This record gives sequence, C-alpha cells and structure tokens, in this order.
Amino acid sequence: MPFSIRLDQAMLNKLTNVAVRTHRRMSDVVREALELYVVGHEPEEDVVKPYDRMVHLIGRVDSKGANRSVDTGREFTALLQERRRARRAR
Repeated sequence: MPFSIRLDQAMLNKLTNVAVRTHRRMSDVVREALELYVVGHEPEEDVVKPYDRMVHLIGRVDSKGANRSVDTGREFTALLQERRRARRAR
C-alpha cells in the first residue's frame, strides 16, 4: 500500500547514507526501521521471552553431594599457581 512521509533534510541524508552503504532501496530501509520500532512497542504479553524459548532445556542435575564449583575453583587456582612457579623457574 503506498504511503508518504515527510522527513527533514538531516533525516533524509541519514536514510540515504544507510541505503547506499547497505546497497538497498530507501523504502526497504524505512520498512525495516518501522518493523523494528513497532515490534519494540508491542505489548509485553505478545513478546516471547528468551526464558520461554529455552524452558524445555533447563533442568537440574544431581551431583550426588559433590561441590563441583568449589572443586573447580580450587583446581583452577592450583593450575594458575603451578604456571606461576614454572615461569619463575625459567
């Protein structure tokens, strides 16, 4: 559907630069900008949140009492200390 819009010269220059730089028609650039603007202003309930997209992947793992985050931290600290000692020995 045809549509007209009035732009000031500065905005027209910016639009022209984007169209030339991206090798697209000005109408395509305006259409994409409007789409992004409208989607950004849709009501919250229509927007699918990242959590909702991944909820089927989120779960819990039983580590059978192991405290892996602490163990990993200790192992990493030991690795860094070993590297520091190796550098000093050279």
